[in-house]
Amino acid sequence: MKKVFTIFFTLVLGIKSCYAKNTIEIIGDATQIIVPSYALGMAVNETGWSGVGQFVAQFAGMEIAVNGLKNLVSEERPDHSDKNSFPSGHTASAFSGAAFIHKRYGIKRAILPYLAAGFTGFSRVQAKRHHVHDVLAGAAIGEMTGWFLTSRLGDSTTTSIQASPQDIKFNFNTKF
Repeated sequence: MKKVFTIFFTLVLGIKSCYAKNTIEIIGDATQIIVPSYALGMAVNETGWSGVGQFVAQFAGMEIAVNGLKNLVSEERPDHSDKNSFPSGHTASAFSGAAFIHKRYGIKRAILPYLAAGFTGFSRVQAKRHHVHDVLAGAAIGEMTGWFLTSRLGDSTTTSIQASPQDIKFNFNTKF
């Protein structure tokens, strides 16, 4: 079941990147999918559902923050294609995956994901899809949601999201 979920997640995220025009943009589109998919794959390989649950919670938090800001700010893209420039969702996606890996498994396992996430941001500016501040904001959102909604593997922190037609409940318990 966890592997099916991982494949579904990767396919749905991949639909977002079907418009790339050049090699750098294509690679950046790929890294915004590969980094969080790799993070999810690491969580899937754990015993139990704790890692998967935390990944889903932090990724959902990132998506809510990014899409909320896109609708609130409505900044025009450098290529003038629409008003969804701020913040960069591609960059936030990649950095949320890298931050999840960093917090849960340690910095050594997160170095390559962070490099890929940085390239994602670079590719968005190079392709004229985002301004530098859009990419920096996306990186900050991804980093914050990945870092604050994830616990180190083996810690007693719990994260859960409960949704019903009436409300959404988010619980995060940790020890400092």
